[in-house]
Amino acid sequence: MTPHAPSRRRFCAQMLGAGAAAAWPSLPVLGATRPYAAVVSQQAGTVSVIDVDNARLLRSFKVPGVPASLVASPDGKNAFVSHPDLGRVSRLDLDAGTVTMDVSHGKEPFGLALARGGADLLVTDWSADAVIRLDAATGRETGRVAVGRSPAHLVTDERRHLAYVADRESNRVSVVDIAGMKRVGEVTVGTAPFALALAPDGGALYVGNVRSNDLSIIDTARLRETARVKAGLMPYGVAVTPDGARVLVTNQQNGGLTIIEPGVPDKIERARIGVFPEGIVLASPTRALVADWAEDEVVILDLPKMTVVRRVHVGAGPRGIVMLGAQGMAD
Repeated sequence: MTPHAPSRRRFCAQMLGAGAAAAWPSLPVLGATRPYAAVVSQQAGTVSVIDVDNARLLRSFKVPGVPASLVASPDGKNAFVSHPDLGRVSRLDLDAGTVTMDVSHGKEPFGLALARGGADLLVTDWSADAVIRLDAATGRETGRVAVGRSPAHLVTDERRHLAYVADRESNRVSVVDIAGMKRVGEVTVGTAPFALALAPDGGALYVGNVRSNDLSIIDTARLRETARVKAGLMPYGVAVTPDGARVLVTNQQNGGLTIIEPGVPDKIERARIGVFPEGIVLASPTRALVADWAEDEVVILDLPKMTVVRRVHVGAGPRGIVMLGAQGMAD
């Protein structure tokens, strides 16, 4: 979880980007008919908004400390950001670029997810080995539960009212009942689970294990690992296509993307997409966005052709990336 050391090139880009953002006067309010994405850049300490269709950086806002993760509100107007170095969680108004909530919670807040239609914000605490539930409107803590060691990312299943947590140093996934904030199960996976993605129907959970270089597939109904598939060097980000047919895994170590078909586990595609890819999100059934830490870019991929369409320069050290609102999944 230690931030990567910035390069000289990245430092210069950070200073240039900060000046450009400060010079922007007023910008149009984000619309709901075009796909937009938000990316958090750890070294620059920024959250940037991208117009995906035009492959253009719309705006970039400074946030406190060294941000690690972000999640967007259902309407795409706000982003919640974790700041492990400060022990804080903030909410950023993406239209105004202002921090509208800044609260101290836990020792080292890291992963973020929303529940109950955006009413609850769930936060993993890397150092306290816990998941904290906050009121998303006020930032008030409403519950917490102990999980495994060094919980990283988490995802929520609204239909089952559950959260799945990647306990990186325990080599397992904890299952949390969100309403009662109780751990109701755990599943042993590969070594150092980090990123997760839930199948569209909620029937399978895909877990990227960064040290064993594989992907665990969990049957969520039976809470058991049904397969473990080789997924390239250091699988760091995971996403699932809307039809559930393919799982996309970024490989931090070799600049690659691995595509796995759960129904045909022996069929694996690989492509070189960058230098140090981390977070990944689906912009449409045929397009994916990947944050490339080393190049300070968001890479836009054409999935059928497995080719890079465009690259958008953002703040230094981009890690997490999310779509803003539901409009992003229209093709």
